[in-house]
Amino acid sequence: MKANFKKPLLILTILSVFSCAQLFAQNGSEISKETRDEIVKLNQSIENAITKKALSDVPAMYVDDATILTPGGKKLQGRKEISAFWYDMVNCREFKSEITELGGNGKMVYQVGKWTMTIEKDGKLTTYTTDVVLVWKRESNYDYKIQLQSLNNSVTINEQAALPNSALVK
Repeated sequence: MKANFKKPLLILTILSVFSCAQLFAQNGSEISKETRDEIVKLNQSIENAITKKALSDVPAMYVDDATILTPGGKKLQGRKEISAFWYDMVNCREFKSEITELGGNGKMVYQVGKWTMTIEKDGKLTTYTTDVVLVWKRESNYDYKIQLQSLNNSVTINEQAALPNSALVK
């Protein structure tokens, strides 16, 4: 009789371990497809706001007490400093967000990626790329907002003379 219970007990044990592993993955660093899609859309919103010069839209994507850690270790905190950071992007011609990793538990989502921006300064266009880490916090209304942003030292990709505005209009 003992031999008849070993096989079902082994199968039950394997199923229990598998179920626990799935539960851990869901509560660990896995996020749902819906959350992933929402974070991708939020990144596209940042890109669109900068491209369309709707710079006031970007600080609204941060919680009131959010923090930005800039290259060189400068810490910007709160709505006023974060707004000033983004309003300084007025000369940004192109902005691209690339997500390389997303994880979290749905209430807090971390994003690792790169930002590439082309900025006009003194008649020249310079393209920079920087690694970025964002921590998105789900608010009580279920919207995600940025709690923390960290940027590393930017790397210049290229420099070229900017075309006069008349050359851009045909």
